[in-house]
Amino acid sequence: MKSGLGVIAVASIFLAASCSSNHSNADTQSEGRRVRTPLASLCRSIDYSDTASLLDEGVMTRLMIDIVKLMPYTDSLTTSRELNYFFNSISYVPASVAIADSLGDLYLNNPASPVRDNELYIRFLRAMLSADSIADFERLKCEENLRLASLNRMGSVANNISILDRDGVTRDLHSIRAPHILLVFYDPECPHCSEILAEIAASEKINRLVMDGELAIVAVYAEGKRSVWEKSKADMPRNWIVGYDMSGVLDNDLYTLPAMPVLYLLDSHHRVVLKDPEFPTVLLTLQNP
Repeated sequence: MKSGLGVIAVASIFLAASCSSNHSNADTQSEGRRVRTPLASLCRSIDYSDTASLLDEGVMTRLMIDIVKLMPYTDSLTTSRELNYFFNSISYVPASVAIADSLGDLYLNNPASPVRDNELYIRFLRAMLSADSIADFERLKCEENLRLASLNRMGSVANNISILDRDGVTRDLHSIRAPHILLVFYDPECPHCSEILAEIAASEKINRLVMDGELAIVAVYAEGKRSVWEKSKADMPRNWIVGYDMSGVLDNDLYTLPAMPVLYLLDSHHRVVLKDPEFPTVLLTLQNP
């Protein structure tokens, strides 16, 4: 179940970010001089000799909020360069690196974060790994987080899985053909899953797309006992493909399922269009393919 962050009220804190689209996307030239992006100015203005501040969670929280707010408006090369500079500069204080890593995960990777962004999280982790002096245990943790975040990225072909459907037929995800496929990982015993599944089932737009053959919905139970699935499979909409995972999705790291339900929108070639979005985002994307 997707739940609140419980650390700070990130929704209100990040509200200002939506109004900041006028930030420069790259370092620019003005009157022959290089003009720094806001992210570069921020990372270069920090007093990295102030160890007390680097160990202060309140200070680091405010700093990381500013960094995360600026990342969507900064080009990838500048982001990588400035975050690399940031991590290299704080690497002499391992506890500060741990705080920054934890906050990056909280804001960019936590399913409940309003600014969650898998691609920015990957950029964040890569910058951290490119720093020269990160402690080995932090590097190992970061490498594992990067590996998991890189699974089924947007634009990549989604990992194929085998499912046992309601009719007892084993079928592969990649054998399912439709202009779009909505892959839903769910838990029959999860109340939030029931809410989202009901919302999907009640959507006129979704039902029309399914009826017209423009969308296939594949709902997969991958987290528990088969007996639970067997008891509940008949309750799912008849125009969905409903299956029990036969590939060991979690054991084999085929997909990450941080908080049920987990949605993936795929195109006709099984490439990932959306990774773990909220359902309204799926609707908006299908309305404007």
